[in-house]
Amino acid sequence: MVFQDRLPPQNRLPEGNASNGSHSEDSVAVATMPAPPAYVGTLIALESAHSPNYLKQHFRIAPHIPSPKPGSMVAVEAITDDGRHSRILERVINAWEVNPHEDAFSSNLREVIPIRTEYAEEGSSTVIYRVAEIEPLKEALLDENGRITEIRDVQTLPRAGSPVYEATEEQIVEALGLADDPERGIHIGVLRGSQIPVVLKRDVIQRHVFIGGGIGSGKSYTRGVLAEELHMLGVPQVNIDVNGEMVDAATELGGINLEPGVGFQLPLSALTADDVINAVPSLGGNMVDLVRHAHEELLKVSRKNGTHFLLKDLLAKIREVAPDLEMKAQTVNPALGRTASLERIKYLGSPYDWESVLEPGAFININCKGLLVSDLRIITAAVARDLQRLGQAKKFPFVAFSIDEFHLVTPANQDTVSLQVLRELARIGRHVRIGLILTTQSPQDVDRSILKRLLTRFLHAIEPDQLDSLRGIFSDASEDLIKQLPKMPQGTCILTGAYETIRHASVIQVRQRSTTHGGKTPDIWSDFEAAGWVGKHPIQQEDTHE
Repeated sequence: MVFQDRLPPQNRLPEGNASNGSHSEDSVAVATMPAPPAYVGTLIALESAHSPNYLKQHFRIAPHIPSPKPGSMVAVEAITDDGRHSRILERVINAWEVNPHEDAFSSNLREVIPIRTEYAEEGSSTVIYRVAEIEPLKEALLDENGRITEIRDVQTLPRAGSPVYEATEEQIVEALGLADDPERGIHIGVLRGSQIPVVLKRDVIQRHVFIGGGIGSGKSYTRGVLAEELHMLGVPQVNIDVNGEMVDAATELGGINLEPGVGFQLPLSALTADDVINAVPSLGGNMVDLVRHAHEELLKVSRKNGTHFLLKDLLAKIREVAPDLEMKAQTVNPALGRTASLERIKYLGSPYDWESVLEPGAFININCKGLLVSDLRIITAAVARDLQRLGQAKKFPFVAFSIDEFHLVTPANQDTVSLQVLRELARIGRHVRIGLILTTQSPQDVDRSILKRLLTRFLHAIEPDQLDSLRGIFSDASEDLIKQLPKMPQGTCILTGAYETIRHASVIQVRQRSTTHGGKTPDIWSDFEAAGWVGKHPIQQEDTHE
């Protein structure tokens, strides 16, 4: 049988013809094979790198092929030890040109001795070519018709001189562990340098998602894409919107926008005793013990009966337990007065009815723009506890709980009211039907125990000083690929994960959103121009000389 896709282009037969032009059995077999992938180059031996080897290989890029971008995929032809045909799926690390006519000596010589030099271009020259460095990821075993029968770890070393092809969609989907049905997956975008869609399996949301990147890198945009995909899959979402970036998108998705204190309040039963004590001004000494004891007594009953309590209940409880604690009036009265000041906090009040709104496809956006960090932490912790309680009681099938700028509520080396509950959700969230989506521009300020449990990661361009904090979540991304992260174009990111979510790091271009992107940097210069200030105005200096 003639395997035309395994021959260099110059040796291939016309499609559907045998070597003698007749319709033989082989020609029929060829006609039923999958369309051959595009030839992109030839594997070479590079002695200085001991290549090809099992960890790193190189190929000469065909003259008519654009230089492949880092993170794109190719497939190298190989023959297994038992004679089967296979393709080694490989990720491009880097690419460069070899041109002895343009080395430092030759370039300098032309300037010193101004003589006209002409030479053949790549494809006609025998000394000019481009090389790509690649790393093996998976091996696809093929049947006699060129179809994949098995994906396995790389066990075959391809030989120098082997053809290199574009990786097919089937190879990439199988090797990366992507979903093969876009209707039952999360469509994020396309693989860089191709039109191959990247569709994550929908259960990645149960193992938590991390989105990191600097200002203007596209991380909020990616969060919006996830919001659209989860909405189409029917997953209810609750979003802590720190900067008000998802307000328009929530409306467009048929969701609800809530503002703390305006249509959205939290009962005191949603707060811990420490939350309350931290919120009450000038509480000290025995007053702390009194308020703590009263709150914890109410909380025991609340959790046992599934009920809530309000500020009036806490004040009544303080009066009730004060004699048991042998507290005197000089302690009780100030404690009551200072605790009553919680009335000033607008977002404390009646409980929000989560059960009635967390239906399939729901999007509840809590607009926290302008709140103090201390209030943001209390609200985040209370919402997280409410969702955890409902999830444990199986009051909803599943909820995606997302937080923008989550370093504010889970800071490293600092115990906050929100840190413990989010640590707990990161650890057991899938067991209580909650998946986290956490976004930040400052991963070095994030609690590490949470960060390492977010098993699907979108890494956008980020400052070099933040890279060390991401060590351990790069998966198998090469050092060369990681070095490119600070300069990653807007909307492009490295996708990594645990083996259950994304098997190998890849570079993706995030798809276009359908909803409004509220995190876009404002065009202030258009505003100046609209106000009549166009370009630079000359500085008018008064003449101070007489």
